[in-house]
Amino acid sequence: MPTITDLPDELLDEIAFFLPKGTLFSLCTVSHRFQPRAMRWLYRCLALAGNGETIKICKVLVSNHLAATSVRKVLLWPGLAFSRQHITGGPFYLYLSAFYKLLSRALSCTTNVESIRLMFPYCGASLALDACTFPNLRSFATTMEPYTLASFVRRHPQLQELHISPSDARSIPLSEFSGIYLSLLKSVCLPEPLLFMVSPEAPLQSLLSAEIEDDNEEIPNYIRHISRHCTTLTELHLCRPHWNADALMHVATLLPNITNFTFTRMAPGLQHDSKVAFLDACEAALPFFSSLSLIRVESARNDGRLRFTRVSDYRCDFKMVHTWGNKCPTLSICVFPSGTAWHRLEDNVWMPDLHQKAAIRWFFEAAFTSQFPIDVMGSLQQFCDSIGKVDTLGLLDFRSPSTLESLGLYPQAEEDEPDDDSSEADESDVEIEEEDQEI
Repeated sequence: MPTITDLPDELLDEIAFFLPKGTLFSLCTVSHRFQPRAMRWLYRCLALAGNGETIKICKVLVSNHLAATSVRKVLLWPGLAFSRQHITGGPFYLYLSAFYKLLSRALSCTTNVESIRLMFPYCGASLALDACTFPNLRSFATTMEPYTLASFVRRHPQLQELHISPSDARSIPLSEFSGIYLSLLKSVCLPEPLLFMVSPEAPLQSLLSAEIEDDNEEIPNYIRHISRHCTTLTELHLCRPHWNADALMHVATLLPNITNFTFTRMAPGLQHDSKVAFLDACEAALPFFSSLSLIRVESARNDGRLRFTRVSDYRCDFKMVHTWGNKCPTLSICVFPSGTAWHRLEDNVWMPDLHQKAAIRWFFEAAFTSQFPIDVMGSLQQFCDSIGKVDTLGLLDFRSPSTLESLGLYPQAEEDEPDDDSSEADESDVEIEEEDQEI
């Protein structure tokens, strides 16, 4: 009688891909044939948060070649246990600490890694990359201070995605980047001087502007430079402290061929009047875009909490998305500051992201009050009667990711209502032992 061991390796790989982490751990101990199948997916994406679990993972990577070569993505999160100044005592101590030596050894073994996200707040984490070279690295994002940044970038000319967001752009030593040319760059987040220095002829497709100055002369000059040097650009994301109504028309007239545009207001506070003026400016600029497919207008939250939408938000934004759709026929996805996200089904028929509870409530309200065209009401009626099981229009296929997800920085799951009972437990510190002792 045939058993699972009779299946070809390719099929076993597909099965292992869908298994949860705990099952993969168990599968590693079954047999020599199952171990590489499970190991490949168990260590493919690592989130190292600077805690006891990170130390265990690093030890495995150092001692197990199969696990190390299976790693493709690494996220180094700000593990407080290893980045608090009262524990580390400064950059020099961090460099000599047993943890960072172990981390450096572990990372140097992951020769097949393709993506690294380094989000440690202090420079000690970056020192772990000093001796590391990743021949297959394609994507690198960091918020670290630029103590060793230039030398790391110089060792990886094959980078296609580079996001550098230091706390102070003026701290980047531009002279150290002299002679570095990243000719394959496609997606970047760099200060303006560094952008045109390292990628003068790169085929840039996506640009995130992390500059937060809001000078009236700075924005048009910046957009003008981009239009001259980044002729292949299709995605632009501007971050500014306040709603800047003039920015939209500059983008529309100087970069009319972009397909995706995002504007994020970074400063906290409502500022309702300026937001309304900004949305009006968006409406006026839309006809100048020739290929715009997605527009996202959002306000950053300084407390780290997700934005929760209400039914009233959908009622208001439903009218706005119809107006915007008429102004720009190529537009297919809209995200508004309220948090509502919309996608175009056909002509000017717009539907919200139905993975939010408020959107579901608004949708049933709109469907039963005949706010949609007659030609789609039959399919909508089937969707409502079956409680979403009959989805001929693909209403549930659309889900608007958060901005950080779209940038590939953090995976986030959005909820609609906060859980008042939830609480975050502070993680206890992990002792850092000397090198001659067991870590």
